[in-house]
Formats: sequence, structure tokens, C-alpha cells
Amino acid sequence: MNEVREIVTKAVVAKGKKVMHISHELHTTAHPYSILGCWIINHEFEASKHDNLIDIDGSLEVNIWYSTEENTKTDVLREIITYQKNIKVKQIVNDYLKNSDDVLAKILKHPTVTNAKINNDIIYLDIEFEVLAEVIGETKMQVTVFNPIETQEEDIEDLDIEVNENFLGES
Repeated sequence: MNEVREIVTKAVVAKGKKVMHISHELHTTAHPYSILGCWIINHEFEASKHDNLIDIDGSLEVNIWYSTEENTKTDVLREIITYQKNIKVKQIVNDYLKNSDDVLAKILKHPTVTNAKINNDIIYLDIEFEVLAEVIGETKMQVTVFNPIETQEEDIEDLDIEVNENFLGES
């Protein structure tokens, strides 16, 4: 006896990913001579859905270690950069409850400085990272039920009768 039932469940209904690029200028009162190191820490972001786009609002702290006075002294420049980007998502499931949307976003590639240069005492940075965004929504799926619960209980009773409890004592 087969029965078809509908189950309401949460599933990924839309998905997208994007490599994000940020260009930023850092101004300093010192006269930078050369860049000795760049790193990014404290990356935080929030994701929200708007039509077929996921809006990503975030911030990150960039630290630039640079030399001054013709490589005789060093200093570290710290600055928090905020950004707003969006990711276009592709609809995977068309039939779902639109007001049940949850947005999940995760970093696939953490932010890194891909290029840093000095021009007229201004430090120019190019930052790159990759984000995956998924929209989770409530949808229905159909499943086939092969054995109703009543039949399974009868099978369990028959199993109890067939068990030989003295199988270790037999040679």
C-alpha cells in the first residue's frame, strides 16, 4: 500500500556567490617610503534579502606596516573600512512561502590585500574576498510512504516469536 504525503520543510530556494573587490585610499601624516606588510582583521558583515539580491553590509580593519624616512623608521596605520555590496541570487525553487525567507551568508575566501602601492603619500589598497549567499525558505515536497505504521507493528510482533533465545546453548 503506497501513500503520497506532502511535507513542509525548509530548503535552499536561491543561491549565489560573488568575488568582492574593494579599492581604498589611506591617508597618513607621515611620508611612507615603502610598504612592509598588509593584513586584515575583524571582518564582520550582515546579509539581508531585497528582491533577487542579497545585500551585504560589512566592515573590516586594515593594518598597514610601512617605513618612513628612507627605510630608517616604521609605523603601523590602522583604519576601519565599511562597505556595501550585493550578490545576485539564482532562484532554485519557485514554489515556496515568500515571507519565510532566511538569509545565510558565509565567507569562502577571507579578505586579503591583493595590491598595495604608495603615490604622493597616499596608500592605495585593493582588497578581495568571496562570499556565498543562500536564501532558505519553506517549501513543500512529496514523499511516498510504503509501509503504514500499523503494518510495521504487526511485523515487530512476529519478530519476537521467531527469536531463539537459547542459541548459545546449542552445539
